[in-house]
Amino acid sequence: MKTTLIICIFALGFTSIYKSNATEINQQLVLADSVKIDPVCKMKVKSPAKHTSTYQKTEYWFCAKGCQLKFEKNPSAFSTNKELQKEN
Repeated sequence: MKTTLIICIFALGFTSIYKSNATEINQQLVLADSVKIDPVCKMKVKSPAKHTSTYQKTEYWFCAKGCQLKFEKNPSAFSTNKELQKEN
């Protein structure tokens, strides 16, 4: 009887730890998808981005209209960093 009780307590504890870790990892993935780096000034931009531009099938997010306009004048100068080119 004591052994069964110990096994049940262990199983319940393990399940709650697994669920909390899975939830935390899922939240981190959602956060990663909702924040990008402005390729011009390197600031973090949260979703939904007000200023966006698409270059070579990749969407870029900008902190302000000025950064967006600077990027659109010469996008190849800012789109060389692979980290900044991550898709949604």
